[in-house]
Amino acid sequence: MPLDDPRKVRSLEDAFDLTTPDIQLWELHLIWRAVAEGLVRLDEHGDRAASDESITSSDISRVLVRGTPRSKDIGRHAHRRIGINFEGKVAGGRMMRVKVSWFAGYVIVTVHAL
Repeated sequence: MPLDDPRKVRSLEDAFDLTTPDIQLWELHLIWRAVAEGLVRLDEHGDRAASDESITSSDISRVLVRGTPRSKDIGRHAHRRIGINFEGKVAGGRMMRVKVSWFAGYVIVTVHAL
């Protein structure tokens, strides 16, 4: 049974259904609750990407909560992290994509303008 509290997630398998590329509602609920509770952090790559494109933490949160979950990467490829990709508009009408993964907590692994 999927977890309902992001603080109880201890692995990628707890955070995401790795058997399907289809996004599950429980995966989104965990992410949304993690955002609401301030449990999502930027990793070094995500932080650098956000800074390079002048994307703020409030823009990132807005896309995660109000944006559209577009796809889920579950393959274990060296160049792609497992996680869910969200897209949405931010201030000024700019579109952006945010990817959430899990590594000892929910983490933003990439952010970029579209």
